[in-house]
Amino acid sequence: MKNPHYYTAAATRELDRLAIEELNIPGFELMQRAGNAAFNCLLNNWPNVTKIIVLCGIGNNGGDGFIIAGLAKKHGLQVKLFATGDLSKINGDAKKALDYALSLGLKVSPILEFNRIFKKQKEDSKSKTVELVIVDALLGTGLNGTIREPFTHLINAINASSLPVLAVDIPSGLCSDSGEMLGNAIKAEVTITFIARKIGLISNSGPEFVGKLLFDDLNVPDDVYKKVSFVK
Repeated sequence: MKNPHYYTAAATRELDRLAIEELNIPGFELMQRAGNAAFNCLLNNWPNVTKIIVLCGIGNNGGDGFIIAGLAKKHGLQVKLFATGDLSKINGDAKKALDYALSLGLKVSPILEFNRIFKKQKEDSKSKTVELVIVDALLGTGLNGTIREPFTHLINAINASSLPVLAVDIPSGLCSDSGEMLGNAIKAEVTITFIARKIGLISNSGPEFVGKLLFDDLNVPDDVYKKVSFVK
């Protein structure tokens, strides 16, 4: 298996920087690769899925989520897309991903509407003809403080629902370096992580929240990994 090592969040950012700046791989291309890998993971792990709820932050983790939502729409799945914060503050590659999702006719609902819509989605999922999966692309690896509302309530609702969750890169609320819960964290059934395996995914409480751990290096060349120190 290519590069089986584990890295800190800072080391992962350095790998990402080297791929973009020294190998001239556009950041949006990496984001598209991540979105494609996650969407394929979704189909492979839940082949009967008919509906997804995608929860996006306003950073690059959310950008991955917007790509996933767009791919799901093109695939014919029913998609409910939520985003935290002010959409006008989304920029860079994440903005390109948002524009991609919007170009396919998807609408982005504010996270404050989640409870109302989520209740209806849960009721629908009780039907044998509907399989609902939640995609967690909220907080990513950059989280370094205790999470606050509306995330606490949101995570509690998701965990209490017993619906399957695909975490994008890392379950929201889990520290990517320590594996500790930062106040609260989503319990995923499957987590797919990109470019580097984060050490927090296998440390301390990490495995309790990660579920089945999958990895995709997004075709980053081996030479990049030789320049960055790993933890394990």
